[in-house]
Amino acid sequence: MNNFLRYQSRMMKQLLGWSALCAGVGVALMPSDRPLIFHFGGMTLAWAVINALIALFALRGVSQKARQNADTPTVLGWARHLHKLLWINFGLDILYIAVGVGLARWDTSNPMLVGFGWAVVIQGAFLLLFDGWHGWRVGKQFITSP
Repeated sequence: MNNFLRYQSRMMKQLLGWSALCAGVGVALMPSDRPLIFHFGGMTLAWAVINALIALFALRGVSQKARQNADTPTVLGWARHLHKLLWINFGLDILYIAVGVGLARWDTSNPMLVGFGWAVVIQGAFLLLFDGWHGWRVGKQFITSP
């Protein structure tokens, strides 16, 4: 497996780790009698499932690519594609945070909106850091030449 695919695999395993943490938090909070906590836990669990599916799908793709024994231009194309995707996601992460804040503030007497909103803010903030960091690293390490 080439360095780029090793990096992408590590990156997706990090996302899978975050997903596992969120699943644990979500499951732990779901039995709460406090509606805000219950809804926060439910949304956190939903994000955990989505993130896990993305990570598992990407890891499957990495495995398939590793079997191709690709040449340097092909690997560079993969790196450029991932780089672009990470920066698109970075922009979406900002939107997630804004939507989360909006939900949490829309009707502060509604525990579902507040719980969902803060869960989305936390997910968006993590993904903003994750996508920004990896977007920068992929660009620096695999696209630009020293």
